[in-house]
Amino acid sequence: MGRRSSYGYNYRSHSYGYGGYRRSPSGGGGGKKNIIIIVSICTVIAAAAVALCAYFGVFGKNAEISSEKESSVNSTAASETQSSVDEKSEASKESSVESSVQSSTPAKNIKGTFDGNVFVYDKQGYEIFYGTDESAKKYASTITEIKNSLGSNVRVYSMVAPTHGLFGLPDKYKDLGNDEKENIDMIYSSVDKSVTTIDVTKSLDSHKNEYTYFKTDHNWTALGAYYAYKDFCKAAGVDGLDIKKLSSGEIKNFTGSLLVSTKTEKKPNGNKVLAANPDTVKYYDIPGNHTCTLLENGKDSPQEVSLLATFAEGSNAYSAFIWGNNPYMDIKTDKKTGRKLCIIKDSYGCAFAPYTVNDFDEVYIADPTYYDGNIIDFIKKNKYTDVLILNSVMTANTQVRLDELKSILK
Repeated sequence: MGRRSSYGYNYRSHSYGYGGYRRSPSGGGGGKKNIIIIVSICTVIAAAAVALCAYFGVFGKNAEISSEKESSVNSTAASETQSSVDEKSEASKESSVESSVQSSTPAKNIKGTFDGNVFVYDKQGYEIFYGTDESAKKYASTITEIKNSLGSNVRVYSMVAPTHGLFGLPDKYKDLGNDEKENIDMIYSSVDKSVTTIDVTKSLDSHKNEYTYFKTDHNWTALGAYYAYKDFCKAAGVDGLDIKKLSSGEIKNFTGSLLVSTKTEKKPNGNKVLAANPDTVKYYDIPGNHTCTLLENGKDSPQEVSLLATFAEGSNAYSAFIWGNNPYMDIKTDKKTGRKLCIIKDSYGCAFAPYTVNDFDEVYIADPTYYDGNIIDFIKKNKYTDVLILNSVMTANTQVRLDELKSILK
């Protein structure tokens, strides 16, 4: 940990160099005479070396090695996808990272490229993580403060969602940022023991070859959220849903936040590779009777809505899950569990929250970015039994999120 010294993370395209040009020292002494002498000596040495190499048959061996290298280079060049060519042509000023052949997938010689703040690899966009031990401990301290404010009668869970980069990027690009897993472990080891921590990295890693994260958006898919939800069910002691038994729907041609962030005046359509590979938002219908009350951004009063906004489309298609990021959604169910859940979340909680409707009498979902009021008083007054604090590792390592969490404690 600690390879980056900055607190939290910021999207940066050129913050850290990877080598660069070095200028040769200017000036120089000596005249033509010295140069002639040096050249003569070098010529004699070179002739002797050639004779020795010819005697021992080195040239033939080197020729084979050279031929192999040339063949490898040509093979690599031939296997570069057209998307890599597009990335080069559209972003000549972008920071690029040279790749080498991966031993695990020798036939897949793909080069990743920065497009502004987004790292594009294998036709997918990735966030690069810059969180530190310091920021992890500060987040853990805030979670502990929430638990202490709620007291011993309320079960508090902490779930930190990793980004796609932890599972989708090969080892050769791991050093672009800091280690997410180490940071998550630091949060969990620093939080008070009265908080139940839920590590979802193992589950997500075991399903990393599935469609668990979007290609053009920073969030996980409903499938990725489901695997995290199953881990929550184990921690909370509830049975949970079987996704195989759920009906589903799809919203095609979703181009999310990562593509949007690559758009500029010169590139109004954003990164060509990401734009050519849109996502599909798959959502699942949650069985049972439930009533949803939503306070939408910009509205003065809440309104009754459906759990899913299946009409969402385009770059807003992720908002199909609980209508996106809003101050709060209150969901009353027909369950008789005797338990009520409050989820304090960032955008990762949107795809996650719908599943929990199956397991509690009421689910209250609050986003600290927009929520106005004291969440502690609200939880106590309405006798919530369980509180889940769910943030991505990117969000958890920002001062902005700490300030937002503290603002709803007052």
